[in-house]
Amino acid sequence: MTALNNQFLLLEQQLMYYKKEDFINLLSEDFLEYGSSGGIMDKPFLLNEVTDQGIEEWLFTVTDFQAISIADQIVQTRFVTTNRTNGNSQNRSSLWRNENGTWRMFFHQGTPTK
Repeated sequence: MTALNNQFLLLEQQLMYYKKEDFINLLSEDFLEYGSSGGIMDKPFLLNEVTDQGIEEWLFTVTDFQAISIADQIVQTRFVTTNRTNGNSQNRSSLWRNENGTWRMFFHQGTPTK
């Protein structure tokens, strides 16, 4: 795995703990998520959904991870998650932007795999 892949896999996995502090630090102020249910969520909405302590173990396994530099200071991640409890898989993609030396996610989308 490349250094770019490793760096962004760690960032994506950090968010999978659903800790409020991580969401505050890693989501851009203009963040939007298009959820697999069709809903559109922003940063304030997600901050109300997570807790200070988060969860202890990831709910997902991650496969087929790729991080691709698509513009100066913009990286797209593409990967598949599989829910450990029900086996459901989703294709996921995130856009990350370097904001004053800190990588922050500004867009995320998940869609069920077929």
